[in-house]
Amino acid sequence: MTRTSVKKVVFGFAVAAVLAAIVTVGIGIWAIGALGGAHVATASLFATAIFFLCCGIVLYFMSVPPRPISPAE
Repeated sequence: MTRTSVKKVVFGFAVAAVLAAIVTVGIGIWAIGALGGAHVATASLFATAIFFLCCGIVLYFMSVPPRPISPAE
């Protein structure tokens, strides 16, 4: 089966969420060098990255097309 148009949009949001997580991790690595690991902004950036990654995973599984139902034998 193929993805419906709504599932394609959800897949696009999943890709965007994972890309946002990657960007946030990059900014977090910069913040460790600039602000230090104990700064509240650094911790918030990594928490935001985990949030985006989890959203991307959930949205990906929501966008997967349903499996065909096999007849009972």
